[in-house]
Amino acid sequence: MKKLGIYVHIPFCRQKCKYCDFYSVKWNDESENKYIDAVINEINNYRDTLNEKYIVDTIYFGGGTPTVINPGNLRRILEKIRSVFEIDVHAEINMEANPNTLTEENLKVYKETGINRLSIGIQSLNDDILHKIGRIHNSREALEAIDRAKQFGFENINADVMFNIPDQTIADIETTLSKIIEKNVKHISFYSLKLEKGTPMYDMEKNRKIIMPKEDEEREMYYAGRNVMEDKNLFQYEISNFALKGYECKHNLKYWNQEEYIGIGPSAHSFLNDIRYSNPSDLNSYCLNSEANVFERKIHEVMDQKDLIFEYIMLRLRLTEGLNVVDFKNKFLVDFYEAYLKQIEYLINNKLLEYSGDFVKLTQTGMDISNFVFEKFMPQN
Repeated sequence: MKKLGIYVHIPFCRQKCKYCDFYSVKWNDESENKYIDAVINEINNYRDTLNEKYIVDTIYFGGGTPTVINPGNLRRILEKIRSVFEIDVHAEINMEANPNTLTEENLKVYKETGINRLSIGIQSLNDDILHKIGRIHNSREALEAIDRAKQFGFENINADVMFNIPDQTIADIETTLSKIIEKNVKHISFYSLKLEKGTPMYDMEKNRKIIMPKEDEEREMYYAGRNVMEDKNLFQYEISNFALKGYECKHNLKYWNQEEYIGIGPSAHSFLNDIRYSNPSDLNSYCLNSEANVFERKIHEVMDQKDLIFEYIMLRLRLTEGLNVVDFKNKFLVDFYEAYLKQIEYLINNKLLEYSGDFVKLTQTGMDISNFVFEKFMPQN
């Protein structure tokens, strides 16, 4: 039976962060109730339209801020998923959370509902930085949220940490990571702030109200953070992700392994039957269409063999273990070394790629300029 991941986009926030370009709207009770009904309808729609039998091994609630809605409604969504799909007994059920929404009452319900992994958006433990980027929690609340989650039996916890923030120092990053690791957090997503058009921080930078760190400063922040984590046995398994052995995020590995998943909710993306598509990024139209049992999904790409191969190379090289050439040949019936001999030789000679046994992987230098490496494998027209 084929495995399937499910992503549920919960598009509500109390307040939108100044750097965020993910689709979200301000929460209110009426919108939440309409959204829940629409999501239930969409899950039912997949029961009617999927033409293969799947077993779901990962479920991921993202946002937005999933923990802003009534935890009873999260239970409703999960109950509906369980009624429509077969769920693996060892399925990873993950939920993103803002620290000050992780109350004792909510955590109790989350645990009873079957959520077994939390991804807490901490970003920094410097209160000035948190204020500048528009977060609605402070450093004390962030650390207390980890403690509370552990008290309710959540051992598999990820912390999101951001670097490349204006006025941030290497000492800030090292302190933030060290304090989080002291809490025995098993996984850290460590990513660089990229300003996206349409966000307040993008406009602030454009109008010279903030100054982003220079490229070499950004790299120094990255190296410093990586060193702190690896010194504490949180090993890098993907460009932006570090974990204790055995605590890698199974849902995100689906993306990097080019496995199938469906997205539920407004703006959610899916990859099914070699097609990449998404729901509309508008809550009102999503709810109205769902009420009429109409699901207008925008097709982004119908992928052929060439597309799939290039994307697979790019995704697998993001992982520190790299690309397994035997798996590649089994999947595509193509010999990786024969097909890309010139590219491999060039990248190895420039110390951007290395191979060991059946694996080809990026060097540390290659990771720093991974997009340059990926371009070398881009199919030629």
